[in-house]
Amino acid sequence: MANNSSDYEIWAEIGQGAYGKVYKARERRGQQRFIAVKRLNIPEEPESGIPQFVIREVALLRKIEHFNHPNIVKLLNVSAGWQNQKFDLTLAFEYIDQDLTAFLSRASEKGLARDKIKDVMRQLLSGLDFLHTNTVIHRDLKPDNVLVSSRGEVKIADFGLARIYTYHIALTPCVWSSDSHSQKYVWW
Repeated sequence: MANNSSDYEIWAEIGQGAYGKVYKARERRGQQRFIAVKRLNIPEEPESGIPQFVIREVALLRKIEHFNHPNIVKLLNVSAGWQNQKFDLTLAFEYIDQDLTAFLSRASEKGLARDKIKDVMRQLLSGLDFLHTNTVIHRDLKPDNVLVSSRGEVKIADFGLARIYTYHIALTPCVWSSDSHSQKYVWW
């Protein structure tokens, strides 16, 4: 397991969201396996502290990582520190080949067999059941946030908008997306 972002060799950018970029990378030490590295955008004003969404995402991932559920993407490491007068926060995850959108577009030529559709849905619902049983609400479940490995393993990813649900929590029916400046409605 790597200790900081200099332990990763970045190969390519594979995604970009409102709060950071995700890269395909290789560990420089240890197993030298491919991993997904999410570098979060942290405001440059140190007096404002680490944004709430960052703390929430890391806390949720740390909470669920101990259960090691096969349908939740695995958080491998979190590293934080100052580099070039900027706060660097990096999350390292297991690397998965594609998201559900890419998986379905590749399958559209031949179509998916009924058994494969059932398997994908069973895995997705198993992951959701695990999250809900542990009071985690994802709030941004979409094909881009569902990963499918080349071996057919389905994993739920991107917990940036997730929340731990309690009876006393005040949740809004929509989430604001800063990248598109539009609302995303969340239905319960």
